[in-house]
Parts: sequence; C-alpha cells; structure tokens
Amino acid sequence: MSEQELKKYRLTSLEDPSDEQLEALMQAAGDVARKRSAETEAHFLSELHRIIAEKQNKSSCKDGKSA
Repeated sequence: MSEQELKKYRLTSLEDPSDEQLEALMQAAGDVARKRSAETEAHFLSELHRIIAEKQNKSSCKDGKSA
C-alpha cells in the first residue's frame, strides 16, 4: 500500500481493510506513537533537568554560595 493510499484510506464499517492495508495502518500508527513518545520523553527530561538545576541554584544561594 503506497503512502498516498494509506493517507486516503478511512476505516469504516462498510468494508474491512485487507491484511496488507491493516498491517500498513498499524505500522504507520506505531511509527507515529514511537515518535511522539520519544519527543515527550525528551521534553520531560529537559524540564526535569531544568527544575533540578533551578533547585540546586536556589539551594546554593541559601547556603551563602554564589551561583
């Protein structure tokens, strides 16, 4: 199934997808899910590191150390 056919295909109750179509649809959905998951994880870790650095800077300032 070509990428263009995949983009045009719509699941309906009128017809079932062929095994090839279903495999292509599931592969595409998996690819999108993996990409979004990786992006979300990267964003989360970036924010986590930012918050940790912020807390460490505040802590060192309270201790009389310069940041």
